[in-house]
Amino acid sequence: MAKQGLIPFFIPHIGCPQQCVFCNQHRIASGQVQATAEDVARTIEACTEGGRRHTQSFWEVAFYGGSFTALPAESQERLLTPAWQALQRGAIQAIRCSTRPDAIDKTVIARLCRFGVTTVELGVQTMNQAMLDASKRGHTTEDVIRAVALLNEAGFTVGIQLLPGLPGESWHTLVATAVAVAALAPDFIRIYPVVVVEDTELADMMRRGEYTPLTTEEAVAYSAFLHSYMKSKGIPTIRIGLQATEDFDKGIGLVGGPYEPAMGEMVVNYEYLMRMKAVLQSHQVQWGQPDTVVVVYPRALTSKVRGLHNSNREQLENLYDTVQWSWCEWGSRSWQRLIPIHRRWGTAETTTVQMYIDGMAYVV
Repeated sequence: MAKQGLIPFFIPHIGCPQQCVFCNQHRIASGQVQATAEDVARTIEACTEGGRRHTQSFWEVAFYGGSFTALPAESQERLLTPAWQALQRGAIQAIRCSTRPDAIDKTVIARLCRFGVTTVELGVQTMNQAMLDASKRGHTTEDVIRAVALLNEAGFTVGIQLLPGLPGESWHTLVATAVAVAALAPDFIRIYPVVVVEDTELADMMRRGEYTPLTTEEAVAYSAFLHSYMKSKGIPTIRIGLQATEDFDKGIGLVGGPYEPAMGEMVVNYEYLMRMKAVLQSHQVQWGQPDTVVVVYPRALTSKVRGLHNSNREQLENLYDTVQWSWCEWGSRSWQRLIPIHRRWGTAETTTVQMYIDGMAYVV
C-alpha cells in the first residue's frame, strides 16, 4: 500500500459568506495565514522534491478552512493552478478541498473537475434546520442533499463534517442527523464535537448563560454513537476531534467545551466499554450475576479494551465488584495459565476481543 502524505493549505474565513456562531478559523488553524499560489507551488516543491520524497509515494494537496468554492472563481483557479500542474507532472497524486453545501453547483463542479480535484468535503455540521439557523450557517438541509447528489453524479469522493453539540443539540437531533447523513451515503465523515473558541458569538452566548457546551463525557458518547452508527452503514470516520494546536494545548483561546487531543482514542475506548457492558448485562439477564469474567484481547487492542489509564477496567471492576476478573493478552503468561479453560471453551480468534463469563464465551 502506498504511503500517503498530505500537503495542507489553509484559507481561514476566506470565502465564508457570513460568520457562524461557533467559528474562529484563525484560532482553529493555529494562526495559519491565507495561502497564496506562490505558497502552494513552493510547498509542493519542498514536500515532493525534498528529503522526505523517498518516504512517500502518494501526495495529496488539500485546501482546508473557509469555503473554498465560495471564493471568487479567479481566486480558486489561482490556487488550484500550481496544484494541477504538479498533478500533471506526477509530483502529486490527488487534490481535495473543503467547502459549504450551498457553494456547490454545476459550474463549480466543472471547475473542480477541470483542475483535477477528486475529493470534496462538505461542512454539513447538522441536518437539523433549526440548529443550522441558530448557528447562522446560512445554508439548508436541502442544500446538503442537493450538493451531495451533484458531487456523486460527477464521480467525486464525498466527505461530510459533523459538529455534535451545536446550540439545540440533543440525543433526538443527533440520531436524526445520523440517519439523514447515512441516507446520503457519503464516502467518509469527520466528527468535531463543538468547542467554544474565544472571539466567537458562541463564547458570548456561553458567558450569558444561553449556551452550555458538551462535557467531555457527553462529547465522547455523542461521537461514539455517530462513529458506530456510520460504521454499521459502511461509512468510515477518518477523524474525531479537532487537531491539537499549541495554543489550545495551553488553554489559549479556549473558552469551554470538550477539547481533547486524544478524542478519537477516547471514543474507541468508550465503544469497547459499552460493548463489554452490554455482554455482561445480557449474561446477567439470562444467567444471573457472574462469578468470574476473563477478558482476552490481542496486544494491538490492549489500550482500547482496558481504556486510557485502565479506565475501562476500573469502571467494570467497580461496577461488578463481587466478580473475579482476569485481563490478559492472547499468548501472554496470564493467558497460558488459562489454556485448559480455553481448550474447554474452544479456540477463539486472536484478532477478536472475547469475554468468558462463568465458562461461557462471548465475542465483544
